[in-house]
This record gives sequence, structure tokens and C-alpha cells, in this order.
Amino acid sequence: MRRLSALLILILAATLSVGGGASAQGGTVVVYSALDATVTSEVLKAFERASGLKTEALTLAAAGTLATRIRAEKVRPQADIFMGGSADFHAPLAREGLLDAYASPRLAEAKLAREFYNADGYWYGWYIGALAIMYNRDRFEREMTPQGVKPPAAWDDLLNPAFKGQVVLPSPVTTGGGFIFMATQIFRLGSEDRAFDWLKRLAQNAMFTPTAPAGITLVARGEALVGMNWGHDIRAMAVNQGFPVELVFPSETATEIGAVSIVKGGPNPEGARRFVDFMLGRVPQDINAKYGLRYPTRTDAPAPLGMPVLGTLKFVNYNRQWAIENMQRLRERWQKEIGK
Repeated sequence: MRRLSALLILILAATLSVGGGASAQGGTVVVYSALDATVTSEVLKAFERASGLKTEALTLAAAGTLATRIRAEKVRPQADIFMGGSADFHAPLAREGLLDAYASPRLAEAKLAREFYNADGYWYGWYIGALAIMYNRDRFEREMTPQGVKPPAAWDDLLNPAFKGQVVLPSPVTTGGGFIFMATQIFRLGSEDRAFDWLKRLAQNAMFTPTAPAGITLVARGEALVGMNWGHDIRAMAVNQGFPVELVFPSETATEIGAVSIVKGGPNPEGARRFVDFMLGRVPQDINAKYGLRYPTRTDAPAPLGMPVLGTLKFVNYNRQWAIENMQRLRERWQKEIGK
């Protein structure tokens, strides 16, 4: 497998400006992955062993940016597969005619709950993630505890003036986690206007990163004190690596349905269909649970070690269809009113 890596929005933008990008040759399947490099690599290696096909990957943990790239390439698609990132980003691409519908024969075997796949076959969910709060334990005990400030345990705690300039979150414009977090506040507070008032107050405390993992790195290094991110990524990238990071799942949190879809007009449609069939099997879900600590959508796949049982978490009443239908408008409102 050959991996093409882009770490910053500017790098990706430069790639877009000159056209180009990964391209399929012969039996190669080109994958745009919104997952971390480790899971991407392990999944693609397993697919190559199972299929005999080769793969190329563009890996960027910013599903919104990858979706923008797919739109920019619609005249001459460069990718076969869009892997990872919430279904919230796949569904609009399907609506815009940029994805191919595919009725995978492995759906019956996978026994996915109805919420985990598109009825027309435009996307299939293969993992679940939940949003969480993180904080740097060493810095907190050194700087906040003497002031009597308690560690954050709820979304409203992120508004504490003591955290001004020290809260880090992924951008709702470029990342799935950031967008789902924004929508979560709308559902939690019961009003879009109330939620945006709340988000404006949060923005006074916060900085926003173009990719989700960047925020975890900042908290792990102590360059930021508090943050919000995917719980599985916080544990895999920080807690399990020995960094002094605490992980808290607040009540009224939300999930992503991590999806895989076929890019319409991609260079290897047959290989793309074989890839989707593979993704509905147990192997990639086992890999994701092991390395990415994400929850599988298949009920016969193992739960990720060290993560709480999904059923014990308390979720907001998240209207995913409404969020998908209003995504572009909400992102534009964010840029207009908050602009971070």
C-alpha cells in the first residue's frame, strides 16, 4: 500500500489547486480516509491480502475537507472510496449525486441496525464514536486545583472563565466531530439561537483546529488545558500513550456513525464495490476496535478494550437527519457569526 499524507488544510488546498492527487492504476483502489494513519494502514493491508488488489490512500482526519475535495474533483474523480468520517458528511455527497449506490450482498450477514446504513446503499456505517471532554491532569492540578476550580465534567463547564484561551476543539467546518458537537448543543439546548449564543461564549475560551487529532496533541503536551474530541481518539492517542490526560464522557453527548461510501465515477468501480463488501465483514471492525478503539456496528465484533460500554453513556436526542439537511446552513452561520 502507498499512502499519501496531508496534515494541514493548506497542504490539501495546494493539492486541490493544481489538480492531481492519488490515482488508480490497474487493480488499485484509491481511498480517501478520514481515519488515523494506523487504522487506515491496517485496514488497507487486510483488504489487499483478502482481495489481491492494491490500494493508495490519502489520509486526513478532517472529513469535511475530504468531502470538499470530492466535490472539487467531481468532473474527474480521483478517489474510489470515501472511508471514515461521520455519515453526516457522506449523506450530502449522495444527495449531490457524487456517490454511487451499491446494494452489498454482505449487508444481510452484517446484521446492521437500520440506523447504520443508507436504505439506497449510498453509505454503510461500520463504526461508532462518542464525543468526550479531556483535560491535562498535571496542568490542572498545578494551575486550577489551587484556585478551587473543578475538572470539567459537563458541556457547560467548558464556559468556565478560568479556562479562557485554554480550550481546544476541532473545527465544525472541516471536521465531523466539530460539526456534531455544534449540532449537539442545538439539540441539548432546544433552540438554534440559544445554541449559537452558547457557542459564542465558548469561542471566547476556545481555539479551533482544522483536524481532530491536533487538539488531542495540544492537550497531551500541555499546550492546551481542556478540550473536546472523540473519546476513542483521546484514549488511543493520549491516555494509552502515557500522557497525563483525563477522559470524561459528559451526559447529553452524541455519536458519529463512521461510514464508507463509493465515489461516483471513480477510476475503479469494481474494486470499490469489493472494498465496501470487505468493510461490512468483521475483519475491519476488529481492526478498528483494536487500534482505533471505536465501537463496531456489527454485534458479533468485539468491543474496544478500555472503553466504557456504549449503552452506559448518556446521549442527547440527536436528530441526525435534521443535522444532515441543515449542515451547510449551520456551517455558514458558524463562519458568519463566530468565524473561528
